[in-house]
Amino acid sequence: MKLTQIDPPGRSFSRWLTDEEVGQVLAHSRGWRRGSDGSVVAGTLRKTTIAPSLAALGAAAAAQRWISRPSVAGSDGSGPTHVMWGVFEARTDAEVAALVAAAST
Repeated sequence: MKLTQIDPPGRSFSRWLTDEEVGQVLAHSRGWRRGSDGSVVAGTLRKTTIAPSLAALGAAAAAQRWISRPSVAGSDGSGPTHVMWGVFEARTDAEVAALVAAAST
């Protein structure tokens, strides 16, 4: 499996970030890479699949409350995104992978 670097999105947190963009931010902060199948992978020698996609990682972040999107009346509940770095960084790669798998089922 060929791995490619994941760069953060060009937009800032002061704007709305999609689940995929949130996944990009989280993966970039941990140094995770994207596999040839689009999955998010940790490690270069012993590859551990963290999430099936960046969007799945971002969706799990919202479900686990690693990110915050304040709701606005009459909207879909999305808004400027804030990452709870302490809550996210306290998790090991294995914990993140397990929580992403649980959130996507």
